[in-house]
Amino acid sequence: MKFKVLFILSVAIWLTGQIPVWGQSAKVTLSGTVSDAKNGETMPAVVVNIKELNLWATSDIDGNFHFKNVTPGTYTLTASCLGYEDYSIKIALSKAVENYKLKLNAQSLALEEVVVTAKEGGKLNSSSTINKTAIDHLQGASLTDVMQLLPGSVTTNPDLTKINKISIRDISGDDATNALGTAVIVDGARLSNDANLQSRNDISAFETTKGTGVDARQVSVDNVESVEIIRGVASAEYGDMTSGAVVVKTKAGKTPFQVRFKTDPNIKQVSAGKGLSLGENKGFFNVDAEYARAFKDVRTPSKSFDRVTAQFGYSNIFNPEKRAVSFNAKLKGIFIKDKYERDPDQVKDEVYKAQEQQVSLNLYGNWMIQKPWLTNINYNLFGSYGNQYNREKIWRTPGRVPSTSETITGEQEGILLPYEYFSDLKIKGKPIYVTAKVTANVAGKYGSVYNKFLLGAEWSTKGNKGEGKTFDANRTPSQNLRPRSFKDIPFIQEYTGFIEDKVTFTMNKKSLELSAGLRFTTIETRDYDYGVVFDPRFNARFVFLDNKWNRKGFQHLSIRAGWGILHKMPGLAYLYPDPSYVDRSSFSYNDEENNYSLGVMTTMVTETANRDLELPKSTNFEFGVDLKFWGITANLAYFNEKLRKGFSFAGAARPFFYREYNLVNESGKRPQFVNGMVEVDGKPVDYSIRETFATYNRAANGVSNDKWGIEYSLDFGKIKAISTSVIVDGAYFYNKQLENNLQMQYETSNFGGGIKDYPFVGIYAGGNTNSGSNGTKSQRLNTNVRLVTHLPKLRLIFTLTGQCVWIDKTQRLAEYQGKSLLYYRDQDKNIVDGSNPDAIAAICVNPVAYMDLEGRIHPFTEAERLNPDFDRYIRTSRPEYFTTDSQDPYFMLNMRLTKEIGRIASLSFYANNFTNSRPRRFFRSGAYYQRLNTEMSFGAELQLKF
Repeated sequence: MKFKVLFILSVAIWLTGQIPVWGQSAKVTLSGTVSDAKNGETMPAVVVNIKELNLWATSDIDGNFHFKNVTPGTYTLTASCLGYEDYSIKIALSKAVENYKLKLNAQSLALEEVVVTAKEGGKLNSSSTINKTAIDHLQGASLTDVMQLLPGSVTTNPDLTKINKISIRDISGDDATNALGTAVIVDGARLSNDANLQSRNDISAFETTKGTGVDARQVSVDNVESVEIIRGVASAEYGDMTSGAVVVKTKAGKTPFQVRFKTDPNIKQVSAGKGLSLGENKGFFNVDAEYARAFKDVRTPSKSFDRVTAQFGYSNIFNPEKRAVSFNAKLKGIFIKDKYERDPDQVKDEVYKAQEQQVSLNLYGNWMIQKPWLTNINYNLFGSYGNQYNREKIWRTPGRVPSTSETITGEQEGILLPYEYFSDLKIKGKPIYVTAKVTANVAGKYGSVYNKFLLGAEWSTKGNKGEGKTFDANRTPSQNLRPRSFKDIPFIQEYTGFIEDKVTFTMNKKSLELSAGLRFTTIETRDYDYGVVFDPRFNARFVFLDNKWNRKGFQHLSIRAGWGILHKMPGLAYLYPDPSYVDRSSFSYNDEENNYSLGVMTTMVTETANRDLELPKSTNFEFGVDLKFWGITANLAYFNEKLRKGFSFAGAARPFFYREYNLVNESGKRPQFVNGMVEVDGKPVDYSIRETFATYNRAANGVSNDKWGIEYSLDFGKIKAISTSVIVDGAYFYNKQLENNLQMQYETSNFGGGIKDYPFVGIYAGGNTNSGSNGTKSQRLNTNVRLVTHLPKLRLIFTLTGQCVWIDKTQRLAEYQGKSLLYYRDQDKNIVDGSNPDAIAAICVNPVAYMDLEGRIHPFTEAERLNPDFDRYIRTSRPEYFTTDSQDPYFMLNMRLTKEIGRIASLSFYANNFTNSRPRRFFRSGAYYQRLNTEMSFGAELQLKF
């Protein structure tokens, strides 16, 4: 029903948007020939676009292309072909143009202009485009490495032995909230991790991406043609995100047979690929395969990572002479194994490993209609099926203690575990994702106004059909853990509609671009009732001057601004977390002499799902300036992002009363559990009531994140005398992240020096309940100076990058409802103002409240602070624990070199921090020293083409 409402609303808006379409001026034609710029040979299957009108055509077997019914005007003509540089030029069409000569340059370092950095500017929002040449020059191992080319990023060494998170405008580069809010889109299909349930929910030896973003190790860069990173306010076409989007395009078309060998101290990679032409009008077939193996430390290869990927692609243009239809099919398979082995001199036969197989099919393309009311239709159908497997086989020595596998609250007869044993936990997941998306585009020119309108709908479903957590209950990996089948968890259905209109007004050399869009989404799944959420998006750009042919003075000047709202949809981990099982021993008897034992456990089961869970919402604003003067290109952008109600898990507690029976020490007594009581010789065993609390974690909306900053990029052009380009980029980032949930923490030690438990639970303002910190504030200002030396005659390019971090500050926070919770006290526990550092004994954080054994919540007041019974709930730290760690500037140098050997081979080399600049700095907050900058690392790569 909700989907029908969204569809009707979309169509109604679309119809109203088409009023000015009819009554356009007379049409003209554009035809020409595409050829290789070097040898003059005509080129078939080249896609030629008229950008402003969303029109495309392909060249035939003789290289000819043809556009009919084009409204007269000035347009951007583009052309693209795998293995060739993108072509773009402004053309003025006032009458029919025939035999237009369009010449493409094959990608090669022999060209006069080669780009090996991220290309900035030219769009409504802040975005960076990274081409294949730049990706090869970078020599990355996964998609995460490509992110280092963005303004504000710092160098990190490739590492496949840990989860590679993708984050945008993030200081740490490893923030789970930012990674969850970053969309990764490959060939039009959004990758998702929302059905991943691979974790124990208590403790675990293996890493997991459950509840966070896509692991970028799944995306090998070997068959990637280009990457666009959208950092600003994205189009309404993109959703289910709060940070930005990474848009990846993989190879499709004819290519020579290519083999790539890459090595560095920790990673070995080999890949191969080939693009075949199947004949005239029969399309192209692409095949790519890759194998990577990595070690955390080659000296002790206990932690290893293996990845095998293979992709088969078919692409073709059907009905090219009429209403052409482009069709692409990509079948991809991935195998990943993450393994950890303990020291063989310790316990043998222990196993820690995680592996995943995934197969996906992506069908996508465009249908060219070219009617006044509909220009073309984009379509995409994507499905993936995964097989995830985690195993922990561990040697345990718990002793003869009681255990239970009951899943209902109450007192139950259990078992006594062996003194020592191997536990063998297996987690088997089968995540399934299906997405269907269709987008209708209408583009036209009406006088001096260009208009682009799009209307689309998207449906997706995601779920998990795995066996889930399995283990032998008589050899449990951990108390409070239960088997769970993932098959019982319902699928999530997501329905989305989006609409957007972009209008461009031209005024001589000036132009004004306005874009307004709306995305509306709802999800359906069992036990939750989400309404429709709306994501409005607005972008504007005013071009004061655009004169690229002017060699002196100002060539380009424009300003842009954007504002938008973005929502993130929840995954299975947040909607359907495991129930909490808290087990306590009520009675234990072990008579080894007579081979008799009895264990009685009391279990409290708590549902941890939060039916009031809301959707995270991010409000993003951006303002930028793009200019070019005297050959210098500059891009400057200010951004401000406010995330509220981010997903998290909050500690909770509830009163828990259970019986503790008196000990039975005599052998041969054979106690029994009868009618809910322990009996000996037919008589009930005396007991006492243990009054305590059961603690658990619950899905919540506790994370807030305030980010703002300034990104800058300066391209000073090429110094011809030394064939070197100078590019300077960097950013200032400010990030304040808080956990705003009320977190409950229970002290498990005895109360009042006796055997009783504490009769209350402390309630803290989120975050780390052990220290009282519930957030961090970080700042960083960095600059990268890139010297790119390109020698076309030698087919060589060399990049020297100097990285400087001018400001690097971090501080722990303890805030609630806009107020600091910190205070100082002296040795006598009196509050002091902190003006005399010698009088400060500790910095403290009080609970904001506490809960008693009747479940009542009380505010934590001065009376509780002075009451010795509450001392253990006052979090105390060293006076410096919450101070700001501010580091002096630190520097490092990186180099990259690529040399082509004719057309058959290329050799690349990189060295990160090759001067091994790793200053040792003291962090006052933690009283420790740490080396800054990444470790020195180097690697080489050989590519062969046949």
